[in-house]
Amino acid sequence: MKKAKSGFRFTIAIIIVSLMFIFICSVFLFNVIRDLGERTDDIVYSNTYQKTSYVNHIVNSNMMMVVNMASCLTEYESYSDEDLKNTLKTFSQNAKFLTVFLARPDGSALSWRLDEVNVSHRSYFVKALSGERNVSGQLFSNVDKMLVNVYAAPIYDLRRNVIGVLAATYDALELEDDLNMSFSSKDEPSPGYIIEGNGDVIMTGAPYSEHTSPIGENQNLFESPLYEGMTEEDKKLLKTDFENDECNNIIRTTAPNGNVYVAYYTKLDIPGNLHYLLVFPEGIIYDSLYSYVNKIIILFGLFFVVIIMVVLAYLIIAKSSMKAMQLANTRISKLAYEDPVTGFGTWNKFNIDARKILDHSSENEQFAFISFDIDKFKAINDMYGHEEGNRILKVIASTVNRNLREGEVFSRVSSDNYYILVRYTSDEEALERATSFIEAVEYEITQFVPVLSFGIYRIHDKTKAIRKMGDLADIAKRTVKYGEASSIAFYDDSMMQALREEKHIENEMQSALDRHEFAVYYQPKVALQGKPYVMGAETLVRWIKPDGIISPAKFIPLFERNRFIIKLDFYMIEQVCMDIKSWEKMGYSDVLVSVNMSRDHLTDNSFVQKLYEICQRYQVSPSRIEIEITESAAYDSMDVLSKVFKELKSYGFRVSIDDFGTGFSSLNMLKNLSADVLKLDREFITGTDNEKRANDIVTCVIMLARALGMETICEGIETKEQADKLRRLGCDMAQGYYYAKPMTTEAFETLIKNGSPTKPVELDPEKNKKEA
Repeated sequence: MKKAKSGFRFTIAIIIVSLMFIFICSVFLFNVIRDLGERTDDIVYSNTYQKTSYVNHIVNSNMMMVVNMASCLTEYESYSDEDLKNTLKTFSQNAKFLTVFLARPDGSALSWRLDEVNVSHRSYFVKALSGERNVSGQLFSNVDKMLVNVYAAPIYDLRRNVIGVLAATYDALELEDDLNMSFSSKDEPSPGYIIEGNGDVIMTGAPYSEHTSPIGENQNLFESPLYEGMTEEDKKLLKTDFENDECNNIIRTTAPNGNVYVAYYTKLDIPGNLHYLLVFPEGIIYDSLYSYVNKIIILFGLFFVVIIMVVLAYLIIAKSSMKAMQLANTRISKLAYEDPVTGFGTWNKFNIDARKILDHSSENEQFAFISFDIDKFKAINDMYGHEEGNRILKVIASTVNRNLREGEVFSRVSSDNYYILVRYTSDEEALERATSFIEAVEYEITQFVPVLSFGIYRIHDKTKAIRKMGDLADIAKRTVKYGEASSIAFYDDSMMQALREEKHIENEMQSALDRHEFAVYYQPKVALQGKPYVMGAETLVRWIKPDGIISPAKFIPLFERNRFIIKLDFYMIEQVCMDIKSWEKMGYSDVLVSVNMSRDHLTDNSFVQKLYEICQRYQVSPSRIEIEITESAAYDSMDVLSKVFKELKSYGFRVSIDDFGTGFSSLNMLKNLSADVLKLDREFITGTDNEKRANDIVTCVIMLARALGMETICEGIETKEQADKLRRLGCDMAQGYYYAKPMTTEAFETLIKNGSPTKPVELDPEKNKKEA
């Protein structure tokens, strides 16, 4: 009896213990599933955001390429059909489009691959002719013999009137691959779409399948099963976002077949209210999780059936469950927290770790947030290849990791951008830490000398969002970017104001160019030997707005960074050609004009050809124009600069080395660069404690230039003493406020009218000084 009671009690005890274990395990399982679900949502957002950024880049890049080509055809009406076909052929060969063609206002289209056809009935033509850049839906091209998408942009004349349309066809199948996205190799690719604000689908990814997408081909989004399966609230949100050109969102829907889908959409950064939509079954992300859960439920069922084996069954289930959960957790953690390029932590992990460090730090501990990247990393990728570029990114990550101290973290955030959270006690120590990172990276990378830009944000408020700290460090970094050597800057509030001013300038720069607010000013160049007379002029740019003038010191460095300087340079050369042509009609055919060109042009193999084509367009001889390029451009590549100089000379342009003496000038530079003029910096003749030594240097440079067949000119001359000194030293020309300030085109025309086509204009510096 006692044994029976004891056995009953033992059985009850086993049942109670088993139930307790079941309860505890169930709670544990529920929490794990919830945690995995939260991490999965993070992964979905991260992956789709990266994909949409890539799609946006592809479409926007294609559109900007067409816009840039259209800007080169402002006077196509003066071209012969044969020249126009050759130009379009050149566009096609230099771009990744299938066919580039031009349509006149009446719809007649011309391309080097076909005779004229009429496209006036095409919607992309109608939109572009009204001034709207746009991308068409899928069309069958009789020329390309395949499905294509057409990118179209208006062609403007110099008065900003639309005079035609430039269009380019793009392989729709190639774009399908770019639009689609695969979460794993065993799943069908999830299709992506590009959709107009009214819901019309103009580009599609994978073919329609009830297993991958509830949107059929040629179906309007707002008439699709995807839309019908949404809640009324989500329908209203989706339609409002599309109509109001909003940004991005994630919504869920249930299709008629019962499948649950996730739809992620975002606005594309091109005109036309276009959105990118990615649709994928919700089960793709959750399949592995549900598999593990089902296994656990089956094992628990067996546990209930065989109560006598409850303890052993529970141990087996617990062990199996933990292993399955660990595998799932490892897989998800790897996706979310391990950078596939460097093998170190991702931005998500950095965000979590940095937040934890700051939250658990003492009040007296000081931290700094460092942001750094490699200047012109894209050029490095182009030169060495993406595989080598990824290896360099990994080397940098390993180097930074070795130089971290306890309680510090880092991450590669995107491309070549890195964030580091470091401890410091003073600004000097923070500066030393950043310098040590630079030195360590420079030591590890031997193929080239990496130029790193560092921005440091001193963390005063540890509760501030990690992303916000990164943004402030990025702002500091941008102030030193694109220098000649690695640089470091600390963030202060003035940088934010400067950033706002730069953003305002960037928002207005294109419209300012369209409105011809950038004006050409001329500063005369004066012959020094004999009585001063005008030999030519240097062009300078001024931004004249209705409410005032923006200093070149504010917009030129910004345009250098965002590469708008390329567009401005070509605008300036066109204005100069128009002025030279006007002076020739007035009888002044001996005025030589020098034009500054940014070093950014050197990466364009067709740069010199484009300059020549502009001269041809205005029927101006290249010999009337002198191209000035600063000596610092040789730092990028002496070989490239030498090639450009030779090509300029072969087309008939004169070439000048600007600012000689401001950087690390060398005799090797003069040996390799075939130039006509050597432009000396004013520092050679001002502000020196050893005047005789400086004079000897200038004399030697002038003699060397003359021996190499080059003329010399010195800029920034402000006094009679400086001018007399240069004359004695044998310098050929000078320019500066002593002779004349930069002046408008009208003022310069008045100046040269005082002479004649055969007699140079004489200047009276003393009179100029009094008038100034």
